Amino acid sequence: HLYDTLLYRSPETNYKPGPCLASSIKNLNASTWELKLRQGVKFHNGEPFNAEAVKFTLERILDPATGSVTRGNFTWIKEVKIVDEFTVQIVTAKPFPAAPEFLTLSYIVPPKYVKQVGGEEFAKKPVGTGPYKFVEWKKAEHLIVDANTAYWKDSPKGMPKIKTIVFRTIPETTTQIAELLSGGVDIIRNVPPDQISVVKDSPNATVSATKILRVNSLLLDSSGRASQTPLMNQKVRQAVAYAINGDEMLKTILGGYAERTATGVNPLHFGFDGSVTPYPYDPELAKKLLAEAGYPNGFEITMNTYSGTITSMDQMADAVTGYLSKVGIKVKRRHIEDVGTWTKSGQQGKLEGMQYYSWGSNSIFDADAIMYALAYSKEPLSYTKDPALDALLDEGRTQLDSKKRMEAYAKAQKLMHDKVYWIPINVQYTIEGMNKKLNYQASSDEMMRVYRASWKD
Repeated sequence: HLYDTLLYRSPETNYKPGPCLASSIKNLNASTWELKLRQGVKFHNGEPFNAEAVKFTLERILDPATGSVTRGNFTWIKEVKIVDEFTVQIVTAKPFPAAPEFLTLSYIVPPKYVKQVGGEEFAKKPVGTGPYKFVEWKKAEHLIVDANTAYWKDSPKGMPKIKTIVFRTIPETTTQIAELLSGGVDIIRNVPPDQISVVKDSPNATVSATKILRVNSLLLDSSGRASQTPLMNQKVRQAVAYAINGDEMLKTILGGYAERTATGVNPLHFGFDGSVTPYPYDPELAKKLLAEAGYPNGFEITMNTYSGTITSMDQMADAVTGYLSKVGIKVKRRHIEDVGTWTKSGQQGKLEGMQYYSWGSNSIFDADAIMYALAYSKEPLSYTKDPALDALLDEGRTQLDSKKRMEAYAKAQKLMHDKVYWIPINVQYTIEGMNKKLNYQASSDEMMRVYRASWKD
């Protein structure tokens, strides 16, 4: 809402990257992308948008001292060159065909203002080029933004139609539902499946639901990175897969607002291979495999969970725990409340055993955004170590030929399925509650496009 990006994904174009602050992008050679920039755009403080702002923003993200949470999305960038005031070239360390996808996350900031006030103050009083301007932020309470009446024309986001938007922090789901039904708020995220009918049957509210990029999986420390466990044995990992009744979980917990998946790659991703199928529920085969692996009486293992923002995450982890207990695997739960602590522990290799995990691919519609991040052996969140898999993921990440990229990702998904490096459970749906008088739709990339909302006549 406050910022614009170089490229933009529009629901009307099936979320394909298109022009935004960059009016065009082209591949000059295997490792150079050239972007022509929009002219006449200004930041909310009057500072002009230009090539300097692009170079400053990307280099600021890449600087470890900044501590940007999005740095990992841009490590493929080697250099940003200014050609002229409205032309930049992005040089990659290796060919990177998914560059346009990742540039949809390039939230451009005003260099002079950031240098003047510093990063900490900028975070408290942000300035962008977007359809809304910052008004007020009170931690753990609310963020208020006002429509930018001077917003640049021809933006793919369109002109803002609602004058003021208040984003409120309401931790409790029951309170969120009550506020929606009473008209205290107009949009809420993650309506629990058992509350959908309550919202739909109310006189004031309804729901907007759609399939999203997020995949829920059980990630296994197959490499023994955190500690040596039975999960290093492939037969044990297969047993875990056969022990889980994913179909039942989707029906009883998610109310059908989800789809089974056999691969961490989402059907919405470039690179998805639909020929891979989920392991069927077969607890007797699971027990047999455990016995063959040397664990006839099962074993104890740690499952790491965290307080996520997705629907019914705790209940899903509870169900997995129950299924595993039926085949002799005793799960010891380790719950981490803060997702930042969870991520840091994961990056430091401290999440032993298994993780019940939800990954939204950083809203990127490309297999690289999940497979490379979670399965490439040198990535900080990966607990997989397989040279053959690394080679396939490198091929998928750097191959400019789309057909060959698809082939590499198909092979990678089959390998991961056969070796059971992780056990995907389902593709998630976002279920958002909304005021019936509002024109608004949930988005597959989980971006809340409230700037596109309007009141019905």
